[in-house]
Amino acid sequence: MSDDQGSAQAGNPTAQAAAPAWYAPEGLDPNTAGQLGDLVKAKGWKGPADALLSYQNLEKVFGADKAGRTILAPKSDDDADGWSAVYNRLGRPESPDKYELPVPEGDDGSFAQAAAPVLHELGLTNKQAKGLAEWWNKASAQRIEMEQEGFSAKSEVEYKELQREWGSAAAQNEELAKRAVLKFSKEAGIDEATFDAMERAMGTGKLMKLFHAIGSQFAESDFIASDAPAAGAMSPQQAKNKIAGMFSDQEFMSRYMNPDERVRQGAIEEMMRLNRMANPDSFEE
Repeated sequence: MSDDQGSAQAGNPTAQAAAPAWYAPEGLDPNTAGQLGDLVKAKGWKGPADALLSYQNLEKVFGADKAGRTILAPKSDDDADGWSAVYNRLGRPESPDKYELPVPEGDDGSFAQAAAPVLHELGLTNKQAKGLAEWWNKASAQRIEMEQEGFSAKSEVEYKELQREWGSAAAQNEELAKRAVLKFSKEAGIDEATFDAMERAMGTGKLMKLFHAIGSQFAESDFIASDAPAAGAMSPQQAKNKIAGMFSDQEFMSRYMNPDERVRQGAIEEMMRLNRMANPDSFEE
């Protein structure tokens, strides 16, 4: 080769220059070309087709049809800002007071107000919070209904047991209890809700016994000993106490053992009446 022919390495302008890389067109600044070169090398792209296929796959995930609907995953469970951004993108209201939580009829809404900040902190959307509130209201109503049914059944059992315990004196004892409730509840400012709470706490039987004891002390505005029955009727225990005392009552025993059948019959009938009150189960029709 002669000196006048030269070469590209020797700076001969007539020699053909090397073609630019496929990813760095002519005129691209060296810095950008270098960055693209590093990317091509890292991705292992061999030519434009590889780069286009990679872009197509990327668009399937973050394409134009998904614009504005993508969510960046938080860095960790402790990334409060990251999670807050996720909750906001999913539709969490701006503030707790923006929730539209349903409130049961008759409810003052205080529970919903207390729950709203917690729901907001947990990141619930309005739809999620509303659905949770509806479930809670329904479950609470069912629980209250079941508790009421259970209390009513228990109350009925206690009432029947008390009726049996009081025997023939049941009607008058219940009336005394009702009078005491009307008189002293009003004076003490005990309203229906308070009375209901007392009954649930004490039980129907114990509450009726309490007011019967109060009423019996003030029957007809006079003091009456609790063992002294009103209107002639007695509880089984009162009747048994009366019978036990009659056998040591000389006046009664003189009538009970009197040879005169008419006198004796009156004492026998009195004893039978007491026995019916003392043992109501044995004389049920």
